Amino acid sequence: MTLFNIAIKNVKRNFYNYFIYFVSMVFSIMIYYTFTSIQYNDQVIKLVSTSRKIGGGLEEASIVIAIFSAIFIWYSNSFFTRKRKKEIGLYSLMGVRKKQIGRMLFYENIVMGILALGAGIFLGSLLSKVFVMLLVTLMGFSANIKFTIIPEAIVNTLITFAILFSITSIHGYTIIYRFKLIDLFKAESKGEKEPKTSIITAILSLILIVGGYTLYLNGLGENFHINVLITLIVVVLGTYLFFSSFVVFIIKFSKNNKRRYYKGINMIGISHLLYRIKGNARTLATIAVLSATTLTAMGVTSSFYYDFQTKLDARYPFTYINALNDRSLDEKIEDIMNKYPKNKILDSVDIEFLKLEGKLPSVFKEKNSKSFKPDTIYIISESKFNEIAKARGLTEKINLTNSNETVLFDQFYRERFMESYTGKNVEINLNDAKKQFKIIDFKSYSLVNEYIATETLVVKDEIYSKYYNHKNIFRIKAYMNDNKKDSDELTKELKKVISEYKKDSKEKTLFFQFSSYYESYKGGLMQSGLLIFTSGFLGLVFLVATGSIIFFKQLSEANNDKERYTIIKKIGVNKKEIRASIAKQILFVFLLPLIVGIVHSLVAVSILGDALKLNLTIPIGISVGAYTLIYMVYYVLTVNSYTKTVNSY
Repeated sequence: MTLFNIAIKNVKRNFYNYFIYFVSMVFSIMIYYTFTSIQYNDQVIKLVSTSRKIGGGLEEASIVIAIFSAIFIWYSNSFFTRKRKKEIGLYSLMGVRKKQIGRMLFYENIVMGILALGAGIFLGSLLSKVFVMLLVTLMGFSANIKFTIIPEAIVNTLITFAILFSITSIHGYTIIYRFKLIDLFKAESKGEKEPKTSIITAILSLILIVGGYTLYLNGLGENFHINVLITLIVVVLGTYLFFSSFVVFIIKFSKNNKRRYYKGINMIGISHLLYRIKGNARTLATIAVLSATTLTAMGVTSSFYYDFQTKLDARYPFTYINALNDRSLDEKIEDIMNKYPKNKILDSVDIEFLKLEGKLPSVFKEKNSKSFKPDTIYIISESKFNEIAKARGLTEKINLTNSNETVLFDQFYRERFMESYTGKNVEINLNDAKKQFKIIDFKSYSLVNEYIATETLVVKDEIYSKYYNHKNIFRIKAYMNDNKKDSDELTKELKKVISEYKKDSKEKTLFFQFSSYYESYKGGLMQSGLLIFTSGFLGLVFLVATGSIIFFKQLSEANNDKERYTIIKKIGVNKKEIRASIAKQILFVFLLPLIVGIVHSLVAVSILGDALKLNLTIPIGISVGAYTLIYMVYYVLTVNSYTKTVNSY
């Protein structure tokens, strides 16, 4: 019998223990293949016509999956190698040469890798059409996607994971050379000392976490990015101390409750949990940080998609805006619009802004001075605002009582980072004369489309007339069209006319002078769809890997604890009580990092939501719910496997 045949038999014999590892590898390979195949899929590239942007996002996701898969496969391989040390020692004791044992382990890992690659690519190929259809739907396209096998994706996946499996196989090959025979036999019997801790380090962990939260929540303004970096370092360090010190301290302290401690077999469960916490602390802290990162990313990206439609209507209330101030161009645009009955003009507004230099009050919370910042300010009359409001369907009205009052529209206002404008003064410069207006109210959205007349003041009609001058006019023509989400052909023709105008115009750029709802709608839907697709699958990869890591860790402990539970059964403890005790211990191991990760994530998104003007409540709730549900599936599998292992002795 050859070493290769022995390796295959060993894989078959230990397949139950390898199953979760195998499934996780297959899932990682399947997702990696999916992203790579979409990247090379001609149907997707032709459909979106932005292959670089889409391909770049998918390529980055593929790299992240490859890196994380490498870490996961290395960890899992180390777990199974440790589990096999006693068996390896027996081979050596029977006279099998180290070189032959190393080759056998190498073959075993290669066999597992080949099986996982075959299954992953096969499933990825079968499901690739479903994944492509999902991505296309999320990006707002409708197309008949054909089933295709992408050779480039298969080759890319084979090369990437062949390298990963080769490295881990070489690592397994060298194990026989890195340990003495006595170490191999005692690998599973090595105990861990009860961890020592102190109340000082336990309290320090809380101080670091709470201090990091406080800095993050209050450290707004110019140094916000530095504060975020400091918070990240402090909270991660505090998390590791929390699991290695505070949790140990709490478990030890729970022993003082004698009534609970001596009830049933709680003494055994608590002592066992304390005995093993040292080995679990670093793993649990890592999983808590990964869970926080995953939940935050999934929540924010899904909120982009969830909030996209509502936010877009507020950011682009007009279907088209021509800010080129050319009435002949307006006529051409309207003639083109009349050619498309389904996109007929519902309303239009001719707006002449006064474009003046001025100073808006500085309202950033970190700035204590009352200094002003120079800015370009757009001014319209109160009656013109009411006309715009009617076209937009706004119910609010502006009623200024005197000529010194104004209402400000600032689309970049962020409540978390800024103070209220109300009650502050804004200064306008005109012909070396300065005029101050008191801001009686402000709106945190754009009066017209985004990036067109960003900061706008509404003043009394007589003030507008007083400052009116043809030299300071910024004129736009805004249109409200029917079926604005279905205006691809109209938008393309308008873009063509604008491009032709650009050739004859002296203007160097038209980026802020022509605004299209449809272009923003399709672009935003494409980007948000790609984001939610990518983050969703990356989150699943992280979740599967972290759940598997805890599973492996607990399964390793179960093999070491067989003899202990045999003794417990001999003193009269039944299997039902043993399972209940195991379930409580493992629930602690699973639930604690999840709770810490959720708390970290909620704190992180509390500012991100305000900064990005996103409603994160529902997306974060759905993300946490889905994450917890899948996570608890691993908990049930772990409890069953652990119980089965300790009862099989």
